[in-house]
Amino acid sequence: MTSKAWKQRKLLDLFNWKYTNIGHSYSSATVGLSTIVFTIDPQNLKTMLATDFHKWELGPRRRKLLSPLVGMGIFTSDGEAWEHSRSLIRPSFTKLRTSDTSMFESHFQDMLSVLPPANPVSGLVDVDLQPLIFRLTLDSATEVLLGHSFRSLLEPSGSRSLRFMEAFDYAQLKSHSRYLMDRGLMRPLGLLLRFLKPNVWNQFDSSCATVHRIVDEIVADFLVSQDRKVFQGPGAELDEDPEPKSSKKYVFLEELAKETRNPIELRDETLNMLVAGRDTTASLLSTSLFILARRPDVWARVRAEVIDAFGDDLPEYETLRNLRQMRNLFNECLRLWPPVPLNSRQAKTNTTLPRGGGPDGQSPVFIRAGQSVNYHVYAMHRLPSIYGEDAHIFRPDRWDDPKLRPGWGYIPFNGGPRICPGQHFALTEASYVLARLMQHVETIERRDVEDEWVERVALVTKGRNGVKVALKMTKS
Repeated sequence: MTSKAWKQRKLLDLFNWKYTNIGHSYSSATVGLSTIVFTIDPQNLKTMLATDFHKWELGPRRRKLLSPLVGMGIFTSDGEAWEHSRSLIRPSFTKLRTSDTSMFESHFQDMLSVLPPANPVSGLVDVDLQPLIFRLTLDSATEVLLGHSFRSLLEPSGSRSLRFMEAFDYAQLKSHSRYLMDRGLMRPLGLLLRFLKPNVWNQFDSSCATVHRIVDEIVADFLVSQDRKVFQGPGAELDEDPEPKSSKKYVFLEELAKETRNPIELRDETLNMLVAGRDTTASLLSTSLFILARRPDVWARVRAEVIDAFGDDLPEYETLRNLRQMRNLFNECLRLWPPVPLNSRQAKTNTTLPRGGGPDGQSPVFIRAGQSVNYHVYAMHRLPSIYGEDAHIFRPDRWDDPKLRPGWGYIPFNGGPRICPGQHFALTEASYVLARLMQHVETIERRDVEDEWVERVALVTKGRNGVKVALKMTKS
């Protein structure tokens, strides 16, 4: 059933159906005959992610899924290794001024410049916005993380930037299927496919190697430049960089290098943050525009709010973060289509979850050491007990209801100590780009045949069919 749902791009809906028909928590003997607990109970998630945080870990399954691409960083490590990663990331990433929205403008202008010309008859611009959005967020993320943007929106085919992006995206997409085919009862089939279709495995390995090699080159050049500054003495830094420190742009790699000079650590932590800062933003923006093309009423409300707040001026952070209609739009898109819709933890010791046992499912559940618990944010965000009987419906104004207090029933960026460190960056960039797009676009119309959003599950999930739309540009 799971394999069929995967092929039909309905894996997330399958799990939602199971929770609806079986219960909010259940156990199942899965691949390899290991018994896994499945849950969408907010109290169980709160226990695993916060209250009893130190009793749980990502475990080897998660590392095997993620580490071939992003190495051993904050999203793949446990225990002391995770504590070490967090000690590196926190002082580095917290210095990023998310209020500085100017970092996004040049990349937005790049995206505008590569839009196709308007149709001479209709006057509309027909375009798939999703690949452009993923390039835009790659460009802004690499500027912040590495100190210079890949400028993938402007780079020609075959350039280093596009080779990196293509390899990075392919490895993300294939990581789940490769992982599933390489464990438990599926392993013999995986070995057979590896023999019959070696290109799938070879291309995955090659893609990971390409990603690592390009970032390794950037890190090596950076370390050499840093060593040169030290060798030449304190004055050299002033000569090479006359820009006042107060106006210097934040660069994650520079901050991280103050904590470690290990090139592998620098590469791995940077790749971990690239997933957090680039892909979550692109997933949210793509989904929002996919829905807005089908809901002209919501587009009109959000755009009116943007124009009223900024006119033709560049959006400012404080005003941007207080736009109610835009906040409701993003909250609802993150609720129904969270970028990371499924996740898991493994018990480090014998422990319990507060609910899921007994005839009514309200008693504690025993979890043995080493046992995995899968949780599905996609399904939990659709619980009628939290969001009402219309929980499956896209309705942004539900977030205006003061009675709606989902708590741990709403965790689009995870929760507890492992909450996504890039969430504020992602929300700020998404808000800025959408506001700027609305200043340049009067209306947006759908141009694809699919009525519903179709999943493409990877490390970060996005719509399979892109965002094919027609834009009516403003005259200015």
